[in-house]
Amino acid sequence: MLFILGSLIQGCEIKQKEILPEDGFTKIYNHPEEVLSYYPESVVELTGGGYLFVSAVKDENAEIEYPTTYLVRTSASGEVEWTMSYDWLAPSSRLIKHGNSIGFVAMNQQFEAHVVLVDPNNGNVQSEHDLEMTMPLYAYTDTQGYLVVLGYDFISRSSWISKYSADFTLQRSNKLSINTDLEYLIQRHLNKTGQDFHFFIGEYSNEAGTGYYVNCFYNYTLRTVFMDVSSLSATGDIYSFQIEEGISSFLPISGPVFGLTSYYEGNNYIIPEAEIDVNSSQNIKDLPGNPLYELTFKASVVASELTTDTESYALYTSQTNSNSIVIYQHQIEPDSLVATHHHYFDQRVMVTDVIQTSDGGVAILAGIYILGKYPRPLLIKMPADPFILP
Repeated sequence: MLFILGSLIQGCEIKQKEILPEDGFTKIYNHPEEVLSYYPESVVELTGGGYLFVSAVKDENAEIEYPTTYLVRTSASGEVEWTMSYDWLAPSSRLIKHGNSIGFVAMNQQFEAHVVLVDPNNGNVQSEHDLEMTMPLYAYTDTQGYLVVLGYDFISRSSWISKYSADFTLQRSNKLSINTDLEYLIQRHLNKTGQDFHFFIGEYSNEAGTGYYVNCFYNYTLRTVFMDVSSLSATGDIYSFQIEEGISSFLPISGPVFGLTSYYEGNNYIIPEAEIDVNSSQNIKDLPGNPLYELTFKASVVASELTTDTESYALYTSQTNSNSIVIYQHQIEPDSLVATHHHYFDQRVMVTDVIQTSDGGVAILAGIYILGKYPRPLLIKMPADPFILP
């Protein structure tokens, strides 16, 4: 695939506190072209400092309806060092650290999924790997270095889950039948014109075994499916009512206990401690949650873990109806809400990724709508201090 040098004007600071740049910053990465829309997907912290994030970029005048891929590298203080555009379509979260390379999963014009590895020093493409599947929706690297990818097979009308070795050789694949044709909804999700579904993959390990949890379409509904780590066979799931209800984030806590957020009829809920049998099928309605009325309609939520020298916390990061990014900080054992962190903006925002940084702080990647209609990337670096409680 060809790649060309992109052009972002330098990010401007908004509502930045008087703290050292290496400790924290808030940056918007704007662009003068109003026909371009930027949908940030994933961020990684680079060895030696700095950040690399990927966005899907849609051109209103382009003949291809799917967004292309855009990488931005910043310094440790959030200043742009280089940008690069690629003609790979609809990049999927998350960015992949692979040796000295950074990779992303995207598709070509035939909807075929590939891993593309680039040099983080300059963005040059180093290699491309055909994943032998179609319509990639999410990519995840597990603790053993295996790549797990969720896609959609429009021929069999199935969610397609595949696992790859460190050299991206296919190890195992499984298709979960949806039993109805959702290709139109999938296409609108990928080309940023329809509902943004909460697809994700993660890993759990407890007394019941080791496996993956995959949020995908299965048997008519959007479900969280538990899959055996070796065979990728489905062992259990949490189901909901078709696509009007679902889980928006999921986090292993301890043993059979998981933390999760969900939505129903537009309202959002949090269940910080839910005991779940990964070997059975459960109805999400049997998991009572606490309402989060301040969050946006069917809010995107990123669940992550933050570890300090003395404590572990579950962070649930999302956006509110009052244009703020909010982090609910829960102490894991015993569970309790210990702090709520807000970042306020004048325009609509949407969280897409959260990582813990090497200094113990947090980096948040989000989208912000300039003048209410031009989506642009937003990167927030928070120092460790706000998360360390007395």
